[in-house]
Amino acid sequence: MLIDEPIPTASSKTTPPLVRLQLLLPFINELDRLRVNTDAVLLAHGIARESVQDSNLFISVNIIHRFLEDAAAAADDRFIGVHVGERLDFSTWSPLVDAAARASTLADFLTRFILAASKDASSAKHSLDIKGTHTFFRERRVSEPDITPSQNDAFTAAYILAILQNAVGEHWDPKMVLLQICTPRVLPTGYHGIQVVGGDNRGISVRFPTVWLTHGINRSGFMSPAMDSIKRSLPPGSFLEALWLTLITRLGSDELTVDHVARLLGLSKQTLQRRLKASGTSLTQELVKLKQQHAIEALLH
Repeated sequence: MLIDEPIPTASSKTTPPLVRLQLLLPFINELDRLRVNTDAVLLAHGIARESVQDSNLFISVNIIHRFLEDAAAAADDRFIGVHVGERLDFSTWSPLVDAAARASTLADFLTRFILAASKDASSAKHSLDIKGTHTFFRERRVSEPDITPSQNDAFTAAYILAILQNAVGEHWDPKMVLLQICTPRVLPTGYHGIQVVGGDNRGISVRFPTVWLTHGINRSGFMSPAMDSIKRSLPPGSFLEALWLTLITRLGSDELTVDHVARLLGLSKQTLQRRLKASGTSLTQELVKLKQQHAIEALLH
């Protein structure tokens, strides 16, 4: 195990890696702006547009990865991750809201982001590692993705670099920045003049001078109380909670077989069946429970 890899926890072993579905909104808005048939791309992955507005829904990170790759193809833009990351509204995108509104220095901003990101996804761990004159910001996934998450990592790299440039301002020196990313070709040639090297599928790493951590953040244009007032749930802490959140928006589908649900969760069929058995239930039983609950709520409202 590498020293910077996350130590598996009990929850990461039993809960599929999930991401808050609402985090897709910047990409959906970009597809809409480009007049792409966004709904067709969403539905190809079993996502209804209206469900993305629900701040308490989570989805398998593997579905997120596949959606972003398909979004790039639909938009005919291999740099879509970069473009969305560069235009990201920090004041409304959940993991950055607190940092954008309150951070005073780069160190403060990245620390607040790391704390907030853990509430929006159980699929990756973020860290800030100071090594003398250089500091490493890392995003490391808790499991191996089922495809190369090129657009996801390009998106992350773009907004992290935007944060660094905001803090450093006129002292920005691209030669002092080293980015490690799974697929360098999803970045424009000579991107921001920084050094770029290939990495693995487990996440990105950005190295920059430690002294930059002391630079102040220019928060003008960041501050917005809109999302601070929204009460959002945390990532599900159990396997059954993750299963329910995955199934709840798909109860009308005829494709909820064990094979299909396993793919939605990013698990093998055998692993899904084993975890259901260990929980003393079956997929059929859980679907019946959810449909009954859904029917009761529909009658009440």
